[in-house]
Amino acid sequence: MKKLIAFFGGLLFLHLGVAMLLELNLGSDPFTLFTQGLATILHITPGWANRLITFVFLGILFILDRKSIKLGTFLCMIFVGFAIDFNLALIAPLQMGSYGFGVRILLFMLACIIIGIGFSILKCSDLGIPPNDLMYFMFVEKLNKPYGKVRMACDGVSAIVGISLGGIVGIGTILCILLIGPIVQFFLPRVEKVVLPLLNTAENINATEEM
Repeated sequence: MKKLIAFFGGLLFLHLGVAMLLELNLGSDPFTLFTQGLATILHITPGWANRLITFVFLGILFILDRKSIKLGTFLCMIFVGFAIDFNLALIAPLQMGSYGFGVRILLFMLACIIIGIGFSILKCSDLGIPPNDLMYFMFVEKLNKPYGKVRMACDGVSAIVGISLGGIVGIGTILCILLIGPIVQFFLPRVEKVVLPLLNTAENINATEEM
């Protein structure tokens, strides 16, 4: 039960950060830029482009790293839209897009931190993470490189491909490339130290009750 709470709590908190990025209107994150570019070239909606890329990633993972695909991977695909819509409605009254440029930059950085913490909580649940994030960790394992560098490289490639396909880059895109990977790398081990003992304690209690 606690793993489900960690999973959905992390998912919601992660997408609070994503909703803030959208509201601040400083530019799309690299993955969204990629989907926008693909949508432009294929004449489909960004939503369908996102689904197409997601299923391509799932196919690659099924071939190269199928053990990483878990129930939560599919739950993320189902609930991510609801998580974004919920958080957009939550922060809409703040009208973040109307703030001064400097304030929006600071809030953008805060949103990246929220994404890092939320993703770390989500991953600690061990129920699964979205396909695009699984791709990053597959590269980390196969290349034996730190997450921060791998994520920055992948985000950079996503941005370049997105721009070449017609996506529109903004200062927020550059900030995402530079910040999100290192922030996740920073917070993941620290969040694990807090969350994993709580989840393991719950498992130990359940095991004791079953004996």
